Amino acid sequence: MIEEKKRQREEKRLQKEANKIQQAEKKKSAKEKAEWGSGKRALEFIVAKIDSKVIETGSIGGALLTMFSEKNLNFQMESNPIRGSILWKMVSQSDQEPSLEPYILFVLQAEEFCDLISSGKFFNHVLEARSHYPTFTICYVTHKLTKYIYDREQSQYNNSDSSNRWKRPPVEQVLSKLVTHYDRVHSKDCTNEVQVAEHVVGLTTSLAKCKFRKPLSWLSVNANGVTIPKGFVDKGQLKKNAWFMSLLAIPKVQPRFALAIWKKYSTMRSLLKVYMDPNKSNREKELLLQDLKCEDCLGEESRKVGPVCSRRVYRMLMAENGEMEAEEAVKS
Repeated sequence: MIEEKKRQREEKRLQKEANKIQQAEKKKSAKEKAEWGSGKRALEFIVAKIDSKVIETGSIGGALLTMFSEKNLNFQMESNPIRGSILWKMVSQSDQEPSLEPYILFVLQAEEFCDLISSGKFFNHVLEARSHYPTFTICYVTHKLTKYIYDREQSQYNNSDSSNRWKRPPVEQVLSKLVTHYDRVHSKDCTNEVQVAEHVVGLTTSLAKCKFRKPLSWLSVNANGVTIPKGFVDKGQLKKNAWFMSLLAIPKVQPRFALAIWKKYSTMRSLLKVYMDPNKSNREKELLLQDLKCEDCLGEESRKVGPVCSRRVYRMLMAENGEMEAEEAVKS
């Protein structure tokens, strides 16, 4: 009997410990998911897949690997499907097979780039990359291209032997055609190895963070160019408030009107909740803000928002067509 009680107590103790471990693992998993969703640890999860040719050819490899190590960024050296390319993938514990980010970068030596153009194979290379990765953005990074062409031209000028003449490839025409005839194909010429490394590292950082950025809207884009008058009350605090700046981005909405609306409805959600109320008529919604009182520089209530501003805010926020111009939305 005593042995049975001891065994039961031991089982309960082991069960409690197992439950504690399980709860701790759940909390850890939930925390990692929350951090992943917020993008705070985005740089820890991105991995650059660098083709071995990028490291082995020329003098770029040392600077590139050094900068990746300094920034604590993850990379893998391997043989990519297309030589000389760099691909990126986001790796998290929840992903069994992480997908590639829609971007491919080619690092080409100046001589290699010129040879591709001179032989007429450059655009075939673009088509090959596009066939492998049809939805990807393609970027060609060259290294000391301008200096290479200049040195070859000077060498040819000083060399009178006409049997071994070097013909300058139509680099400018090819790069222009990339812009005018191809979608999502870019190029960049770097002056030295460090600039190449900085470009690749910067691109790695941007790709890691871009998927966690809030999508842009008409109001958020225009709010970036809005200025608050000097001496305006709580200017520093309000400038950081996205909702207030969005109100201010609506054409002809004065700062004092925006402040009055913001004080009554501290978030866009709170105002939209009233606008979406089926028990209110459109006229009531249009004139919802007209009686809100504005404060002057002394903090005294001087005048009301008025029906014109109230109607303008309602029609801008409730416009059905997001691509409609501001004045068209107000008139509709």
